[in-house]
Amino acid sequence: MRHGPLQRALVDKARSVARRAQSNTDELGGEATISVVSGIRPGGRSFANVESDSAEEEHGSERKTRRRALGRAIREVR
Repeated sequence: MRHGPLQRALVDKARSVARRAQSNTDELGGEATISVVSGIRPGGRSFANVESDSAEEEHGSERKTRRRALGRAIREVR
């Protein structure tokens, strides 16, 4: 697989961000679950995305306090 080393590096970084984001969510009393989705796009580019199942916790709403766990994790893991 020609994407092997790059894909592994992307997934490793995404997992680090996901662990930190989940920790941030838990510390702030959130209920979101953070996950990593990775693969290769149809054009051949590797990707690894960190996702939250609660956009309301990330951005805030009338019902949920803004926690911004993903945004904080990205800054903290650099």
